[in-house]
Amino acid sequence: MKRWLTEAQQARYAEFKRFVAENLEPSAEEWERSQRLPAEILSRISASGYLGCSIPGEYGGQGWDTVTFGLLNEAFGRASSSATSVLTVQAMVAMAVAKWGSREQKARWLPRLAGGEVIASFALTEPGAGSALQSLTTTYAEGPRGDSFLLNGTKQWITCAQVAGIFLVFGKLEQQPVACLVPRDAAGFTIEPIRELMGFRAAGLATLRFRDVEVPRANMVGRPGFGFSHVAPVGLQFGRISTACSALGLLRGCFEESITYAAERKIGATTVGELGMIRSLIAGMGTDLQATTLLCLNACKSEDEHAAEAFENALAAKYFASRAAVKAASDAVQIRGASGCHESSPTSRYYRCAKIMEIIEGTTQIHEQLLGKMFVGQAGVQRAPEEQA
Repeated sequence: MKRWLTEAQQARYAEFKRFVAENLEPSAEEWERSQRLPAEILSRISASGYLGCSIPGEYGGQGWDTVTFGLLNEAFGRASSSATSVLTVQAMVAMAVAKWGSREQKARWLPRLAGGEVIASFALTEPGAGSALQSLTTTYAEGPRGDSFLLNGTKQWITCAQVAGIFLVFGKLEQQPVACLVPRDAAGFTIEPIRELMGFRAAGLATLRFRDVEVPRANMVGRPGFGFSHVAPVGLQFGRISTACSALGLLRGCFEESITYAAERKIGATTVGELGMIRSLIAGMGTDLQATTLLCLNACKSEDEHAAEAFENALAAKYFASRAAVKAASDAVQIRGASGCHESSPTSRYYRCAKIMEIIEGTTQIHEQLLGKMFVGQAGVQRAPEEQA
């Protein structure tokens, strides 16, 4: 990977890996069992400036480029998918506010998000609609005084909702999509923790219920009609990049655990790594690791360069990385056998978390629909000049 990174990026990546080795890896399995991230680890992440990694420096953030953001997520993903989810949703909300928020919203919320004073949550998914934007039933209605809205509806599977202090909630105002910032302590807003997930057990998922929650009109991010077309895409773009890079970290963990085990574990006088069937699994895993690394770097660089294909590249990276992580986790358990199924090996946790990578920030099937449509559309673009000639 070094040949693709600047010296500053390499130095930060080394710093991220040290932080993860010291602060995440020793306790990742314990957090999954207790189904919570301790306040202490959230404080350490905040103190390191990682929650403000993408927020501009003028608001107290690090202002790092997207490549560095990706490296941070990759390093975290190697140890704890749940801890990475905090980076994901914090960036999703912060970057949506940074792009479309008012001057007052930026001044109020971005410094608090950058310093970790407040954890954010991206409230899009609903029980009956998933994340299908046009099918959302959460509504905003004009409030009694004209300077506020009344919010009603339910959101489900919302990451970090158990600890978040501010929520970016998507809904419709007279059929116009809107997104508003809703504080945790708003009257009529209740949060119900979701437990016993297969993976991501410490990511603090919850169901949100809104019953006539009064939201100041000044809390709307962007304008009426912007919620789905402008605000959500910014958050989802960073969510997909974060998830792709986190999946890359998980894949790297599977690979490193597998080659170490294959080199050390013996059956008689033969190491497991000398068996052809094991070598085949590791060969596929290692090749997927290299391909995923390049796809993630390409997605990050495209975002930094504001390239026209940035959206497509993020989709491709998330699609490939999540599928590769699922396969790698399955193969890593297979290579270790029974010991890979026990909590003493991180491969069991990788296996539980990997599948969720194919669901969050858009399922594999949604990505296939979007990418397939884009790729077929490119044929029409290529044909047009020929027809004109």
